[in-house]
Amino acid sequence: MSARVFAAVALLCLSCIPKVPRQRLDAATPILVGYVVDPTYSGDATTAPDSLKEAIAKELEGRNLSVVEVPLEVLKDGRITDTRKVALKNHQPDSPYFLLVELRVHFFSQLDGRYRWEVASTLTAMKNDGVETRDAFELPVILQYDHEKQSAAINAASTDIATRLGVLLDGLLSTSAPKAAPPPASPAKTQPTGAREAPKSIYFVMVDRFANGDRSNDVEIDPKDPHAFHGGDLKGVLSKLDWLQSLGVDTVWLSPVFGMRTEKWHGYGAFHGYWTWDLSTVEPRFGDEAQLAKLSDELHKRGMKLVLDIVLNHVGPDAPLVSQRSEWFHHHGGVTDWNDPVQLTTYDVHGLPDFATERDDVAKFLTDSSRRWLRARSS
Repeated sequence: MSARVFAAVALLCLSCIPKVPRQRLDAATPILVGYVVDPTYSGDATTAPDSLKEAIAKELEGRNLSVVEVPLEVLKDGRITDTRKVALKNHQPDSPYFLLVELRVHFFSQLDGRYRWEVASTLTAMKNDGVETRDAFELPVILQYDHEKQSAAINAASTDIATRLGVLLDGLLSTSAPKAAPPPASPAKTQPTGAREAPKSIYFVMVDRFANGDRSNDVEIDPKDPHAFHGGDLKGVLSKLDWLQSLGVDTVWLSPVFGMRTEKWHGYGAFHGYWTWDLSTVEPRFGDEAQLAKLSDELHKRGMKLVLDIVLNHVGPDAPLVSQRSEWFHHHGGVTDWNDPVQLTTYDVHGLPDFATERDDVAKFLTDSSRRWLRARSS
């Protein structure tokens, strides 16, 4: 759950770091690396989990740098970065490169039955000649279970931390002499017939909140109410394609645009589209099937892609399908124990009727509903 939503935050933050081409040293070169995970409230500093060390080692190896890890004892007596930098350099003064990875992890909040943590990271990369570069940032991650703690949060953030480090190192290595050589070319890979190139940049569009292109479908909108509809629609998305392309976006991911509950439920708004009622139609507030087809066509003309978000786990509150096909739903009530895997897979999440997807007829219905939109664009 978290990887999809919060990875975008991490990637956007990379724009704060000056971009240089990926660097690779001519010869394998050691880099002295120290890891410190500071306690949030009390206790002793610890080293980083293996998941992060492995992710960082991979980034370093790609630049022809080999890790020489410094024992935690060398660094943990220091409480600030500058003190630890001195300790790191004094441990092996002749090392050509030094890297200090400092983390501080804390629990942030419980969100819809999940647990949000913040991983604060400070990465300091140094050369023996005194040149230094640093990146400090925070990454939010979502954990599924209460028993998952600090190490699990770091594990979830490992890839993004390592990616940030790679950019940081490229800036440092670009000042090195001899000049860094480009990485060796990878062997050519044969792409299977009909295979599509993986997206490089995805922009998630919350349709109702993005752009209002057609005032005629505005029904009871109230931009001042955070739970009301604000009037965004497919025509509005169409009007912004040039802008999206100028950002470097090559894939547009829409929030659900299918027939849905439009009334508030216990005071909460339905504008997001995830309370689907009818997977066979486009929600009139957002437009119609012709506009969705036009959006797909216009994106493809630009060499861009479209991702449709289809809700397959549940239907919206009071969906007619619950009474029409009662046997298609679990009817176990709401989740009360978020650590119980049975409840997580067969109970209602916050009252949303849960599909019995283990049934063949339910699986066929959901598969056919999804294929219906694929066929519509290939016909």
